[in-house]
Amino acid sequence: MSADAFKAFESGAWHDRASTYDLVIGTVTARVGEVLLDAVAAGPGTRLLDVGCGPGTITAAAAARGADAVGVDLAVGMLALGRARHPRLELLEADAEALPFPDGTFDAVVGGFILNHLPAVDIALAEAARVLRPGGRIAVAVWDRPERNRLLGELTAAVRDAGVEVRGGLPDGPDPYRLSDPAEMEALLGACGATDTGARSLVLVHEATGVDELWEGLLGGTARISTVLAGLPEATRAQVRDAFAERVAPAGGAVALEAAVTIGCATFA
Repeated sequence: MSADAFKAFESGAWHDRASTYDLVIGTVTARVGEVLLDAVAAGPGTRLLDVGCGPGTITAAAAARGADAVGVDLAVGMLALGRARHPRLELLEADAEALPFPDGTFDAVVGGFILNHLPAVDIALAEAARVLRPGGRIAVAVWDRPERNRLLGELTAAVRDAGVEVRGGLPDGPDPYRLSDPAEMEALLGACGATDTGARSLVLVHEATGVDELWEGLLGGTARISTVLAGLPEATRAQVRDAFAERVAPAGGAVALEAAVTIGCATFA
């Protein structure tokens, strides 16, 4: 695996999806962001770093609680959108694996759905620990595996039903679900020097008016599978869309899908 190639793919994909991210996925990650902020007790006087901030939704939520919040991301398009929406926020272009801050800068670090997009999560967590003050808290979220996460899993299954190679056209990269098991998440946090570690599953329900809303939102809010689909012939892509509709709403109408997430929290001495 080339870490640079993988990062370039991820940052480019999210740059391109900035304007469509909130159609579906962004609304779910915003809800999870509130859970992360609760876990680090974000509030007045908290100096907080949001790693992988995207359009700044969680950063802004932290600021609304009274925290002194900073966001970082590599996707320039996401940052541009965030700066337009939240002109008073400090949103910086930076790599989660090489944070541009001195040791002990922050009281809390949150990462909403960033670890599953990195080639070296241990380095990213070591960086988060470095910029935390002694006793600082970290809270992160990753998606659960598709078989337990219908919001993403039904699209993955529809691609499989259509006989499409899910990783076709993608750069080599790590398993995006390698931290979806709470035990694996807790073990990694502990291996990075954290204490008071904990990890748990969280299930939310996302409601949509119909298949079209979900389909467009998922294509506009995912990187890997949407890239695969974009490279397919139109007829094959239509076949996948039909398989998706059959799975989530065979009779048409509104759709409600579970979104399963793994939350990890820890304190760094």
